Amino acid sequence: MDDLFDDLKNIVSERYLSDDIYIRHAYSRVVDPVLQGVPEIVIRPKTSKEVSEILKLANQKNTSILPRGGGCGEFGGAKPIKDEGIVLDLKRMDEILQLDQENLIVTVEAGVSWAKLNDYLSNYGLYTGCLGPGSGMTASVGGGVSHHSVGGGGCAKYGACTRHVVGLEVVLPTGEIVETASKTNKYTKFPFNRFGNGPDITGLFCGDNGILGVKTKISLKVYPKPQYAAYKTFLMPRKSMQLSSDIFLEMRKRGLDVYDSMYIMDLLVAVGCEYGLFPMWEGLKRKRGIMFYTIEATTEKELEKKGNQLDQLFIEKKATELGAEIEDGNIAKWHYKEQGHWLIAHNLWGLIPGFSPLDAECHTSISSYPSIMKDLETWDMEHLEDMNKVLELTGMRPISGTGPIILIGDNNVELTTGFTSFESYYEGRYHEELRELNIKLWKSMLERITKHGVSWYMMGDILSRLLVDIGAFEPQYFSFLKLIKNTLDPKHILSRGKFNFW
Repeated sequence: MDDLFDDLKNIVSERYLSDDIYIRHAYSRVVDPVLQGVPEIVIRPKTSKEVSEILKLANQKNTSILPRGGGCGEFGGAKPIKDEGIVLDLKRMDEILQLDQENLIVTVEAGVSWAKLNDYLSNYGLYTGCLGPGSGMTASVGGGVSHHSVGGGGCAKYGACTRHVVGLEVVLPTGEIVETASKTNKYTKFPFNRFGNGPDITGLFCGDNGILGVKTKISLKVYPKPQYAAYKTFLMPRKSMQLSSDIFLEMRKRGLDVYDSMYIMDLLVAVGCEYGLFPMWEGLKRKRGIMFYTIEATTEKELEKKGNQLDQLFIEKKATELGAEIEDGNIAKWHYKEQGHWLIAHNLWGLIPGFSPLDAECHTSISSYPSIMKDLETWDMEHLEDMNKVLELTGMRPISGTGPIILIGDNNVELTTGFTSFESYYEGRYHEELRELNIKLWKSMLERITKHGVSWYMMGDILSRLLVDIGAFEPQYFSFLKLIKNTLDPKHILSRGKFNFW
């Protein structure tokens, strides 16, 4: 390792290179509470050329490289699986390189956060279609593209952030730097079109979870932000889970133009109010499901027409409109006006000190999520014995359920479900049994949801390996994925171990 460290000093200043135990342990954690591995070295490059040289050196030394953006993922995607390798922290690569106002395309370095990018674009009356993941204040654009991320604002209208990618600069696992899309024509001066000049190579690196290349520059379509917006929140009647699905489906069937729409289940409303998470709903006599919509328009007349159509839909389903202001219960206004789209996604974190959700985030069809949630109630009862063991250790039983269900592109939703439990380090000491119970329950829930045929987007190492272990991938597909991996990365240098590519 000393030789490798010295060689890396020739690429990146020692100021941005560390093998200190405290630094390495800091980079062994992300959002999920499961500690897996500690890197041997952390490095923070500034340029694509430095990334290229690092990867070339790693191939010479047969040392694994793990790219890291904002470290906001819940499935261990930005930390090593074992005590080995180099974490490649890309957050120094955070420049906004070009805004093409004629063609409405922005080009950025991959370490830029969605918040920084949208703050910049707001000066020009623009925004990205999907504002990134729900953790977009710190989540990087490169990480969002690696995961097909949704969760921030605009998902119902614009879909996942990868829909807006026009082109990429990617450093391949062996160190070569390639451009995709319109920039594959050497005479093209600026990115303007994703499709053409051959197959959609850009798509190969979208949603790859960091196994096929290191994204260093990203070009995205951007959009003028409409002048007018409206937002309403509704208290749902009984059986709100199925009703929310019916409303989402009707929005799509009737062709209603909605910027965002979200459903928050009964249990989450009740628990959140109990712990002071939703002060705007504490006065509600009935702690039932909540649903809201946000719409945008270029004229007041257009806005009014859209609002009337949506209001009629909610009235048909016997939903009750809450007041117009945030303090009246209108969380839709907070979500849109106060950047709540980046504050609501993981609303159980920190609810109780040490109490963390073990998530299962996927895309699924609108019509399917009520049956998935009903089955997870059965799953919870089937695992009562393990749940009670956690209760005995901590004095609090895990709570299973779902976070906000978000309408995204087409007839799909983002389903964020899972359970909450205490981390293994609890009340001053480490509990190995608690760690084992959490992992056992987490993997069991992930497998259960997988068998409903959902589409996973953020997989990291935990879920990507589980899908292989349980044989969830179609054999022909996985063989093809393995062929691509072996061709681009013959030594499995990049994100070693994900999808069991050792």
